[in-house]
Amino acid sequence: MEKLRFGIAGCGNIAKRFALALSKSEGAELYACAARDPEKAKAFAEAHGAQVCYGDYQSMIEDENVQAVYIATVHTTHAQIAQACIRAGKAVISEKPFFISSKEAEETIALAKEKGVLIMEGFWTRMMPAFLKAKEWIREGRIGELHLIRASFCFNMPYNEYTMNGRMWRPELAGGALWDAGVYPYEYATGIMDSEPEEVKTLVQRGINGVDTAVTMSMRFPGGVIADCLTAINGFMESSATLSGSKGYITQEYFVGCRKTSLYQGRGELVETFEDPEEEGFVHEVAHFVDLYRRGKKESDLIPLKDTLAFTRRAEQILQSDQPKKISKFSLEELVAPAMNTSTI
Repeated sequence: MEKLRFGIAGCGNIAKRFALALSKSEGAELYACAARDPEKAKAFAEAHGAQVCYGDYQSMIEDENVQAVYIATVHTTHAQIAQACIRAGKAVISEKPFFISSKEAEETIALAKEKGVLIMEGFWTRMMPAFLKAKEWIREGRIGELHLIRASFCFNMPYNEYTMNGRMWRPELAGGALWDAGVYPYEYATGIMDSEPEEVKTLVQRGINGVDTAVTMSMRFPGGVIADCLTAINGFMESSATLSGSKGYITQEYFVGCRKTSLYQGRGELVETFEDPEEEGFVHEVAHFVDLYRRGKKESDLIPLKDTLAFTRRAEQILQSDQPKKISKFSLEELVAPAMNTSTI
């Protein structure tokens, strides 16, 4: 069967990993790439074997040989590029987060449904065999009744002369912890539960420019299961996940791109371990998408559009409701002057 021909929009580091996955795929291949800098696109094409390259995204989208597009640009451009792809009839995988506002999410999803085009957020975590194995163990009752989910994804991206102009520290580019990293623990928990939480309580820590540097999300799901999710860009923490049940628990090392999951009974008796031999997790994402495309599906069953939209709405709500307080710039003299100038009648 002829391989699905991909075009990659954006030629940064994450695009390189996706190109590697395509090179290992039995059902897809890299055909084209595009970047705003033509020289960067040319270098990427030469390094990863793309047949053609473009100095703008629209030209690649209009290439009749491109069947699907992987969007690897900054968050704020995902929706715009996706909509151009949909209008051209190209299937889309967008890096997470797919959207940064509920408005653009609703518009893009509606357009995809109207045009009958397959689109999917590239949330590779839910496509990992180790993640699916953990869900299988839960369904089988291997840890009894699931009660608690804990997941954290934290790293340190210090604000300095090298990073201050990068997207992570720029609010106008959807910088901060929640959009960039918080999507992982949130959609991990909702993926395990196959539902949205009934209740969410959050705390937001702010840094330079008001960017969120750390966010905690405590969630309650139907049936009483609670999840403790933490994300940060100002400190390190083990990026693991634990699924706690009445008979035991499941651990997932580096749950974001989990390759190994372990099943324990009681307080810590190791019962079984599953390990994925594939080192490049994007291979699973590509395989899942190709399968959807071949079967004529318009969205993924592992990362459905309603889940992508739900996170967008939740993140938008969290960041809008927990705005940093504005500090008055009045001097002490100005603040006390009214009291000093009062007079009695």
